[in-house]
Amino acid sequence: MELRTERELYRRSFKAAAQSQDAMFEKFQNNKKEAMKRAVAREVKWFFITLLLAPILAFGFYYLFAQIIPNTIIDLAIYMEGVETVYLLLAVFCFVSIYLARIVIWAVKRS
Repeated sequence: MELRTERELYRRSFKAAAQSQDAMFEKFQNNKKEAMKRAVAREVKWFFITLLLAPILAFGFYYLFAQIIPNTIIDLAIYMEGVETVYLLLAVFCFVSIYLARIVIWAVKRS
C-alpha cells in the first residue's frame, strides 16, 4: 500500500513539474511572438516615417546645395535632364541614408 502511494506521489509531482515547464515554455513562446509583432510594427512605423522624412530632407539638401554651389547644381540638372531628377536622386539618397543610420544605431546598441 505504501509503495503505491509513493508511486502516485512521484507521478503527481512529475506531472506537476511537466505542466509547470510547459506553462513556462508557452509563456516564453507568447513573449517571443509578441516581440516579433512589436518588431514588425516598429519597422513599418519607421518605413512610413522615412517616407515622410526623405522628401523633406531632400528638399533641404537641394536648397542648401543650390545656395552653396549653384553652378554645380545647374550642371548636374543639365546632365540629368531636369531638376526633378536631381531632387528624386536626393530623396532616394536620403531614404537609404536614414536606413543606414538605423542599421548603425542598431549595431551599436547590440554591442
